[in-house]
Amino acid sequence: MFLNLCSSKKFMKENNNTRHTLLQKLQLSKGDEYWNEFVQSYEGYIYMVIRSLGVNTNTCEDLLQDVLVKVWKSLSKFKYEREKCRFRTWLCVIIRNTVYNYFQSKANRNDLKNVNYDNVVKSIKLITQPEIDRIAEVEWKSFLSNKAWDSIKDDFSPKAVQVFEASMTESDNKVLAEEFGLSTNVIRVYKSRIRNVLLKEITRLNFELGG
Repeated sequence: MFLNLCSSKKFMKENNNTRHTLLQKLQLSKGDEYWNEFVQSYEGYIYMVIRSLGVNTNTCEDLLQDVLVKVWKSLSKFKYEREKCRFRTWLCVIIRNTVYNYFQSKANRNDLKNVNYDNVVKSIKLITQPEIDRIAEVEWKSFLSNKAWDSIKDDFSPKAVQVFEASMTESDNKVLAEEFGLSTNVIRVYKSRIRNVLLKEITRLNFELGG
């Protein structure tokens, strides 16, 4: 479920204190101290981007591992520049190239021509840098929203959670009040409380992950 909350100005609010992001800690460490944490944090996002390129679920798992290997080898070279190169954009370039190389290799070795890999290769090759930027942002917002929701939803009552999830497709408080047998005021309170906590969690995750 993609929670459409990412248009808020709070979503990308920068945190200027001295805490290190996960990426900074990973780059500053001399070993693989933070690598498992990175994988656990980012594999969902990488998977979503691979899927957005039209790759089937079975192949996604193999490509996910290929991407992680390439990130591990290249991460020391990455330099964060807010206006020029966000990590998620850099990561999406690696994902796109990995997917392209995978299917190009398949096409080159496809002697029987029983699968049309050439069309897949052509479609991925046509993905421009602006399109990569767009994919990076769209999937990042979806990824963070869902990750934040999974993190906080157990802090609220089952009824409040049901109301909030229903509000993603139904914005009319009167309709929701009738559906759940609650007053419109209670509906507003549920939505407001959860939304405020969720936005804070999105902002926290956005900083901590360093995307």
